[in-house]
Amino acid sequence: MVICATAQAGPTAPRPPQGVIVEATVYPWSAIGKLNNGVGGSCTAVLISQQYALTAAHCLFFRGTGRFLPAQSFHLIMGYEKQHYQNHFMISAYYVPPAYEPSRPYETIASDWALLSIDQQENSATSRLNIFLGKDFTHSPVMTAGYSRTTPYAMTADRHCDLIGQSRDGKLLFDTCNAPAGFSGSPVLARSADQESFAIAAIHVANQLWDKQEIAIAIPIKSIWPEIETCVQDHQCRFQHQHERCPGPDRR
Repeated sequence: MVICATAQAGPTAPRPPQGVIVEATVYPWSAIGKLNNGVGGSCTAVLISQQYALTAAHCLFFRGTGRFLPAQSFHLIMGYEKQHYQNHFMISAYYVPPAYEPSRPYETIASDWALLSIDQQENSATSRLNIFLGKDFTHSPVMTAGYSRTTPYAMTADRHCDLIGQSRDGKLLFDTCNAPAGFSGSPVLARSADQESFAIAAIHVANQLWDKQEIAIAIPIKSIWPEIETCVQDHQCRFQHQHERCPGPDRR
């Protein structure tokens, strides 16, 4: 992978290695959830509407079988802290870009994202985040949050990090956020123009050492949006993985 930094971040203040615990029921953290896969693993996901969420595609793949897990295996837990939660949603279907190949994760990392369709319950109050489709915000202050493997029962966040570069084709972004294991699918959050709300600029998918510093790798929303726009806005979706319901009894 070639890293082409358009700007280098200046010195940053020391941060706790796993971030700081934040209130999962308070905006903007309330739009970020813990995605359990039903076989003992978990990642992070973020709501972009009442019906859809984004995460990393590799979170949906089970290496034990060499296959993507069925949609009904996944549970999205919102407002999860101190072993209590605000909402629990099933995943009814999900879409993974055909370009992503689990057997070639690094070569296809720019396609390591997935759109989740949520089995939304009536009258469920959930937060969501707007998406950022701006052309360039490199070297901008950002933040992130998620559920790490070392702190699985509380959401942790890095409130003070920076975007420091992008790949030559613009399909990957690099930032200084603490994004430990479990943060795959966590959002890179940028302040909206009103300075009051936040927007999702990218989705974290991996980490890499660069100049003796660990940096986080994220896929910008603007490269994802063309493939999901008609689904999110018009509900014209092409989910390859849908909830497989058990057949009813044979009434003969």
